Amino acid sequence: MGGSGHPIPAHSAPLPGTEWAVWKDVVLRSTGFPAEGLTRFAAPGCAAVADAFLAGRASEDDLAQTLDEALTDATRTAAEIAADPLFREALTWQNPAAARRMAELAAPSGASGRRTGHKWRARENTLVRYWQRYCGKNDTVGFFGPVTWGTIDPELAPAVVARPGSGLVRDRQVSLEFWVLEAYVASLLADPEVAPWLPAGVQPHLTIDGARVLRPDGPPLHLDDTEAAVLARCDGVTAAARIAPEPEQAAALDRLIENGVVRHGANMPYNPRAEGVLRETLDAIPEPEARKRALSGLERLDLARAAVAAAAGDPDALAGALAALDAEFTAVTGAEPRRRDGQMYAGRSVCHEDTVRDLDVAFGRPILDALAGPFGNVLLPAARWVSATLADAYDDAFKVLYRKFREPDADGVPMPVFWRVVQPLLGGPDRPADTVIAGFRRRWNELFGLDENSVAERALQLSSADLAERAARLFAADRPGWAGGRIHSPDVHICASSVEALAAGEFTLVLGEMHTAWPTLDCAVFADRHPDPDRLRAAAAEDIGPQFRPLYPTWWPQYTARIAPVLGVTDHQLAFTAASGADPDRAIPTTALTVTDRDGTLEVIGPDGFRRPLREVFALLFGWLGTEVFKLVGTGPHHPRITLDRLVVVRETWRTTVGGTGLVKATGAVPEYLAARRLRASLGLPERVFAKIGTEVKPVYVDFTGPRYVSAFAAMLRSTRERSGADVPVVFSELLPGPGDAWLEDAQGRRYYSELRLQICDPERP
Repeated sequence: MGGSGHPIPAHSAPLPGTEWAVWKDVVLRSTGFPAEGLTRFAAPGCAAVADAFLAGRASEDDLAQTLDEALTDATRTAAEIAADPLFREALTWQNPAAARRMAELAAPSGASGRRTGHKWRARENTLVRYWQRYCGKNDTVGFFGPVTWGTIDPELAPAVVARPGSGLVRDRQVSLEFWVLEAYVASLLADPEVAPWLPAGVQPHLTIDGARVLRPDGPPLHLDDTEAAVLARCDGVTAAARIAPEPEQAAALDRLIENGVVRHGANMPYNPRAEGVLRETLDAIPEPEARKRALSGLERLDLARAAVAAAAGDPDALAGALAALDAEFTAVTGAEPRRRDGQMYAGRSVCHEDTVRDLDVAFGRPILDALAGPFGNVLLPAARWVSATLADAYDDAFKVLYRKFREPDADGVPMPVFWRVVQPLLGGPDRPADTVIAGFRRRWNELFGLDENSVAERALQLSSADLAERAARLFAADRPGWAGGRIHSPDVHICASSVEALAAGEFTLVLGEMHTAWPTLDCAVFADRHPDPDRLRAAAAEDIGPQFRPLYPTWWPQYTARIAPVLGVTDHQLAFTAASGADPDRAIPTTALTVTDRDGTLEVIGPDGFRRPLREVFALLFGWLGTEVFKLVGTGPHHPRITLDRLVVVRETWRTTVGGTGLVKATGAVPEYLAARRLRASLGLPERVFAKIGTEVKPVYVDFTGPRYVSAFAAMLRSTRERSGADVPVVFSELLPGPGDAWLEDAQGRRYYSELRLQICDPERP
């Protein structure tokens, strides 16, 4: 039971001294290369000479000689890394063309030990960018970002019990990308021997009303008798040849497909289940020769994919197998095997690998105790306030729209109309979320006593118990704003010098990201690695229940099959446009819904007595904006580190712009390096930071002592200025944990960065 009698589900453990519950299942994300690798391009001696030069205590010759020596060392280091089979394999998985270019860095460089010129500097800079990611970023990507499921056990006395296996990864799985499966289906639709035997179904966002098709983006489409009869047989299972066996019927079906009413092909979900659904669809083709022909190409891709999986661990064999898979893909589909070239964080190849780290891990009571005060007294009340306030803010905005777009004497507003006019509230310049974020920031600053005078403060050490009453007043909210708003998902870094030190309770916690009102464990790349996904589904059903999830098309930004939610198997699918993967038992077209006012509360009504609060229908769309809140707590030039008890809730941060760094105009190794030393000194930065450029998806590691790190960062800044101007913001944050704080060890004693992802459930329901 919780502190006031709230029952704690079996899948959760109580957060000590609170009514909140922590899921016992946790994810440990980690790097695939040791943390100490970040130091390989450091050059503290060079930094000392540069600082002495700026202070008038060293000559220009001293600086030039020292910098040249540091760059020579960096070239040797880059050559060693480029020759490392593990690095070569990681880069080959990501970008085979880049791997081939980087391999040239490993070739002997002559007596000088240096290669010069723009091409070689650019290649070394590119290597540094990949290297800092592999050593310092907990990305869930291949073997260089393996994931592990562990447990939280309140009965476990040590803070951790970790048993690494003999290898880095325990399980490897190679999967075809979703766009590859789409391309294969497109090739089948172009095959006159196969296409007639693929199923056809009504697009999920449409409603059939007799001889009319209700569309969200236009007037009803009127059908003739033949079209209506054909459409009635389009159940998503029956082959087109049997839906429309006569020429007149076939012509009608073609018109329905051309007009976007019918989807022809495999109804693959936009998640990792897609390949299984495709195979089931092809296995169900009733005509034997067509079935054999349709499966033959998929079998060829399977064989080539299996060869890729077998080559894992050998970079040369892997490169050959990936090239063979590319060639087979083109031979089978006629399509190019690459897309989104040049994007470092994009699924652009034919396949990808997911792995599980070779590790068994459980976290004990000391971790729960360390989380309890900061989260129970401050962070979770603030997160609940975010969800409740977001929901209220959007309720108010929805009512304004409802009054504006409800036609006189109408019972309500058709959902397609409402859906369209709501979009600016989610991504436009006047989002209600921005008001909530601003209100959160004011309360946050008041909670910690931050103002203009706090710019000089480097760190604040506070007691969460002392702040509890003030936090309860500033972030007063009785309950979360929507069903999924019960769940908050923090990423927590554990700083400890070793696994033994951590087990003994010698640790500090650092809050990475606070995913407010968002169940991040409901993500295919995590859930599919769990030993018992059904257990996770049952937990999600108990804590959250059915939600409304937009049925996203493949063109939706920042959404991929790997990150798709897979636990909410009873969730409603809100179909607003043509999309693959609709479940006929769960999909609800917007064309079948109406927004109406019931005693001052906006609701959505539909067929068969369907009725839900409007806020729940849109919650996942505006709720996503809540994940921004904790990232934006400080907007000034400096924000101090804030520590509550044993948890660092905000790292020390500094803000400037691309132009303000002084690096974009510095050309040449010496001016560039000196500009970096001036930047560090002027802002008071530590030598090692993470830097987030406003136009980039991910932050990058920068060591201001290392001229190669400086050059790689300066190149990014110049590229940003050319694309987006000099006013793009740049945010620096202290490196915490540092390499010495990486406790996670492999069997050989090498230590890796990691982060613990939790889900914490609100005792109250919306």
